[in-house]
Amino acid sequence: MSEPTFFKVATRPKWVGALFLALSVAAIFASLAQWQADRTYRYVPKAPANQTVVPLAELAKPSADFEANQVDRLVELKATPIVGQVYVVANRVQLDGQGGSKNGYWLVRPAITEQGKFITLALSWFETRTEAEDLAGIIKHGLEVGVLQDFQGIYEPTEDPRPADGIVFESLSIAQVINQPGMPDDIDAYAGFVIVQKPVFNGEKIVIGNNPGSTIFNWLTAFYAVEWILFAGFAVFLWGRLVKDEVIRETSEGRIN
Repeated sequence: MSEPTFFKVATRPKWVGALFLALSVAAIFASLAQWQADRTYRYVPKAPANQTVVPLAELAKPSADFEANQVDRLVELKATPIVGQVYVVANRVQLDGQGGSKNGYWLVRPAITEQGKFITLALSWFETRTEAEDLAGIIKHGLEVGVLQDFQGIYEPTEDPRPADGIVFESLSIAQVINQPGMPDDIDAYAGFVIVQKPVFNGEKIVIGNNPGSTIFNWLTAFYAVEWILFAGFAVFLWGRLVKDEVIRETSEGRIN
């Protein structure tokens, strides 16, 4: 009687059936790996001009983290600028429509939406600090009456706070705006701010251009994808190991007999 070999044992109906079972299990694991891999890379569109305008209250929630899919989205809202509250933000790049850009200042106002939530509005761009501060002074010290207004603009995430010089900020940080004197004590704020496109206020309309988008890599789903691939490989390995054990067992029994 010839010695049992791996091939001879593996081609027996019992082990052929076991192989099909192992391959079926491996296929399930592989499909799960593919599902996780598809979620590992996620493209976040950033083309406001090609998007449908959505209500801010539907896109984002106050007191919640800013999500990646909210960046550069066109939003609409009704809000009332807070009387006497106005700020200037420096180092703001403005596209000139001819492939170039220029540096200047934003005029920024905190506002309360019709739902009673806090939102920061970047209203217009100025080439010089003096122009922006002059208008800010008129608003701050004028006889203003809070009026609910319609706004449409681009929703952007807050920036890291940097040192301020009076009402002039070096960055647009929502936390920094909220902590200014004269703000309401109880604030339920959105995590981002709106670059207003409509209506157009004094100064120039802010132009930031249409970004091409970005791809987000999720390390957790990548780990799960690799894990499922290992499980799939282990299912086939286990079948091979069992066949090899069967060969060793039959060989040992043949030598004893």
